[in-house]
Amino acid sequence: MSAPSATKPELLPALEAELAAIRQDPGESVGLGDKADAPYLPNVAHALISVDDPAVTERLVAEIRAAHDRVHRLALLHVLGRRRDATVDAALIGLLGDAQLRALAAYQLGAVGGKGLPKRVRDAAGIAAIRAALRPWLDDATPFDDPFTRQSYRTGDFVVGAFVRVTGPERFKLDAAQRDLIGFARPELDAATRDALLAQIAATP
Repeated sequence: MSAPSATKPELLPALEAELAAIRQDPGESVGLGDKADAPYLPNVAHALISVDDPAVTERLVAEIRAAHDRVHRLALLHVLGRRRDATVDAALIGLLGDAQLRALAAYQLGAVGGKGLPKRVRDAAGIAAIRAALRPWLDDATPFDDPFTRQSYRTGDFVVGAFVRVTGPERFKLDAAQRDLIGFARPELDAATRDALLAQIAATP
């Protein structure tokens, strides 16, 4: 990496090229995965995802915060969430307060460790920090209009899925299919399942 500029880290030309490709056509920079437990596939950011350098995470966060186009911000967030470095979780937590990004930031906190998904190492303190950051948004009924699936979801359902996945699905009353997919798949919670999970989460220390 080159030296940071006054405002944001400058990246190698290949990484800058990937950022430029996303900026040029953000809607086409994220594809749909072919498996329910890996439903999104960033397809023009292989180096941005794989380079293990916190400067890349810092730059992505700066780009997300500076961008004005919603789809561009979400496309960059998909890239950020696929990274493995130790600073990603804190970066995602810092984005939960942005209503435009909250659903996807929560999803990226939960969608870790599965096949084809990032393997971020978390200790007990890290898990506790994620759970604490998610709790205020568990019942957020704001709709999240996903520009990549062209479907609308309840923001809080992404948060619930992430909380259950981070905590451990085995600690909740779920059937086998729900245990396998919750937090990885896009959320499809009916009212009864949502209420049951919220009650269980409320009782989880």
